[in-house]
Amino acid sequence: MKTNLGDIRIFDESAVVEVRTKMLGLGLAFGFGPDVSMRMATLLSDLVRQLVMHREPGSLFIHVEHSGGCAVLGFRFLTSEAVCLSPRLREFFDEVLQVSDGQEIHEIALSRYLREFSGVLTSDFLDKQRERICLKSRVALLEELREKNKQLERYNAHLEELVRERTKELERANHRMQRDLNAGADYVSRLIPDPVDGQISIDWRYVPSEELGGDAMGYHWIDPDHLAIYLLDVTGHGIDSALLAVSIVNVIRGATLPETDFRHPSEVLAHLNDSFTMDRHGNKLFTIWYGVFHRPTHRLTWGGGGHPDALYYDDEANKPIRLASSGPLMGMIDWPHFETQSIVVNSPSRFYLFSDGVFEIHQKNQSEWTFDQFVMYMNQPVLNGESKMDALYQYVRQLSGKDQLTDDFSILEIRFDLPSGPTNHLGGRLF
Repeated sequence: MKTNLGDIRIFDESAVVEVRTKMLGLGLAFGFGPDVSMRMATLLSDLVRQLVMHREPGSLFIHVEHSGGCAVLGFRFLTSEAVCLSPRLREFFDEVLQVSDGQEIHEIALSRYLREFSGVLTSDFLDKQRERICLKSRVALLEELREKNKQLERYNAHLEELVRERTKELERANHRMQRDLNAGADYVSRLIPDPVDGQISIDWRYVPSEELGGDAMGYHWIDPDHLAIYLLDVTGHGIDSALLAVSIVNVIRGATLPETDFRHPSEVLAHLNDSFTMDRHGNKLFTIWYGVFHRPTHRLTWGGGGHPDALYYDDEANKPIRLASSGPLMGMIDWPHFETQSIVVNSPSRFYLFSDGVFEIHQKNQSEWTFDQFVMYMNQPVLNGESKMDALYQYVRQLSGKDQLTDDFSILEIRFDLPSGPTNHLGGRLF
């Protein structure tokens, strides 16, 4: 049975020292004694020195073969050229053979009998000799490192090309995605009615975030006496959030909720909560503020779920009345009754309805802008007739240090300049 012990690559002169050192240790391990082991190591290293002079020196393979109580230590050289073998090799080794396969690959086979040694060729012993031979020399390690560096260079070149291809693919995909997001933002914007002037003036600003959020808003006359005003914000970002927001707005605008009187915010909110549950809409939730202004009585009635307070400024007041929505986040839990509140609107007055994207600002100093700070800003007068909404947008961009905000910037401004009528003698207090 033949057992391979390993091989030694012959690169240059360093292989001479490597073979001499390893063969000396191998001879001693196989019981040849110091003198015989040194002679074997010298003969083999001299042969390696001859091979180093060739254009392709080759390799040395070592094996041990044992059968029937006899063991043989074998050495096999593969090289590109024939070698003139020293007579000393034939004197030392029991068998010496040199052959060629006819394709300039030459083999030199040497063997030495191991008398009375076959009984101790255990697996542990052979493993130790295999470790001895396979232990790489410094030069072999350097050559291996050079080869691995070449492989790494080839791999890096391939990787760079792959990265360039993938980058182009990503750029194309991002371009398509951005085009879709821009189209989605344009669609949401087109759904918002045009600003109006008159006794009730309505203006708005809608600036989508880079990823497109789930904001949507609107206003319309339900009948000649009732004006609906609403703004909602679906959780998350992207086309799916925007599509859900559009669906909800279209339901409100088209008054398509069954058995719902859209003049009553409580009914609208309850049926929206039942119709757009998170389990049927990709685990999406939404906030909403929905109000109805009654023209004959100048009364504004509203309710909401999870939405920020709207801000109502009576006449020239520099502090607002907060028109809060007291219901839960929409689509999350059953909520059969949404409480509503009302106020008689004085003239002149104004109020602002918005999503959290106008005040939840991560500032460039790493702190968060609070809702109270936002209200304090809204209380300040605007200079030179500038729109409060435009001034706010520019201000929060400065706070964030970014040209584009991380969430949709959505805000409605409604100004009332109504003819004389019902008056809120309680100074705008909620009742």
